[in-house]
Amino acid sequence: MMLFVTVATVIIAAMLIGVSRSRVSAMPVAASVNAIDTNAVIERTDTSSLSTTVPPAAQAKAATVKPLASVPSIGSVQVLNGCGAEGAANRVADFLRSKGFDVKDIGNASTWNHQSTIVISRTTDMNLANGIEKLLKTGKVVLIRNGDSMYDVTVVAGPDFEERIK
Repeated sequence: MMLFVTVATVIIAAMLIGVSRSRVSAMPVAASVNAIDTNAVIERTDTSSLSTTVPPAAQAKAATVKPLASVPSIGSVQVLNGCGAEGAANRVADFLRSKGFDVKDIGNASTWNHQSTIVISRTTDMNLANGIEKLLKTGKVVLIRNGDSMYDVTVVAGPDFEERIK
């Protein structure tokens, strides 16, 4: 484990000071991965090409690097045609995908008599459904948990789907 930490530290330090990756990869490492004697690892590792001081430009760059924000779960979305218009579900799905949503399934609703586009949350976490509702401006979010859905959200495209995806 100590060897991994040492090698990772050398690679990160090299990246900060601008040493090319090929030069870092060419550095010899300890003969045994299971080496426990950390002094032996340091003696066998050639670090003569690395500088112990970090140039001011690299220090400034390191100071301005922001930590990565956590990536929110985008959930899985199903889009169903509930109005009978040809390609309605495909067009809504393409719109949602262009906005970063993970549309997993496109199909037809059990009936085509839906009066308007609705968003159905299949989980008690309504964040994804509310986000899609705000994007489509449907004003309609329904929570239906019947245990047989593989998706987090189902969007049923109604006859008003055209104005929802503009």
